Amino acid sequence: MTPPLISVIVPVYNVQDYVAQCIESIINQSYQNLEIIIVNDGTKDNSADICRKYAEKDSRIIFLEKENGGLSSARNFGLDRATGDYISFVDSDDFLYEKYFEVLLYHLADADVVFCNANFYKTDADLTFPSNESLISPQTVEFSSIELLQKINTFKKPLVVVAWGKLYKKEIWQHLRYSESKVHEDEFIIHYLIDKASKIKFIDLPLYYYRQNREGSIMNSISEKKVNNYYQACLDREAFFLKKGMNKEAAKIYNNGKSYLIRKSIKLKAQNENTTFSAILKDPKLFLSSKFELIVKKLIYKS
Repeated sequence: MTPPLISVIVPVYNVQDYVAQCIESIINQSYQNLEIIIVNDGTKDNSADICRKYAEKDSRIIFLEKENGGLSSARNFGLDRATGDYISFVDSDDFLYEKYFEVLLYHLADADVVFCNANFYKTDADLTFPSNESLISPQTVEFSSIELLQKINTFKKPLVVVAWGKLYKKEIWQHLRYSESKVHEDEFIIHYLIDKASKIKFIDLPLYYYRQNREGSIMNSISEKKVNNYYQACLDREAFFLKKGMNKEAAKIYNNGKSYLIRKSIKLKAQNENTTFSAILKDPKLFLSSKFELIVKKLIYKS
């Protein structure tokens, strides 16, 4: 019996110093039946040349090229061409533990999505890896879709929301794609993905290695666009929760998003209608505790 095929989607953009380590960690997995889809998103450095050399040596690698459209566009490009039974995303400046797919696939047998813990590290840091003993019977937590939606902003943040560190049954992605030309793309889609799953399982093992301090990473910067996109994603999730009758969760996500928007706008010294004292005090959906915190923060920055 042929083992199931896992489509691994790796968007690539200006990661020449890290992409080889990423690819090596994928091609050397203990689970070998992989379709490795590398998407060159218009990279301007030598990343594409490095990827081509790996594609020439490993027939499992499908090297695709497109004009630069951003991370969401590259992921969608890979999704549209994936033929596997399962889908996984790996950021091209990160790398995987050698038994990453073997462990995730084993636990996906009775779930629709499985995700694991991560090791958040800085370049040149000393790394630790799971022991063979820990792989035998790791701690796991199972959720129904409603249960995880209720904990979307509290359980193992940010692991629930991000695309990486997960293995999905392919059908979860039917009729779903990332919003392009946006940052915080994971925030816009994750509630729809969870809603389509009957069971989601978390494995408390750090099998994914996430690089924190890469120069040029969009995760290491803040801008008005990023702040506004996050707020818009929160508004989308608020509407989603209200439609499902999850009023308590809707109130929390609105408060979270609006508070974030105001805090970051104050820090960026971005003047808009949301950051005035009057707007903060008059917003009926902001929690009282949040109003107090934001007023104090605004007074501090003003002084």
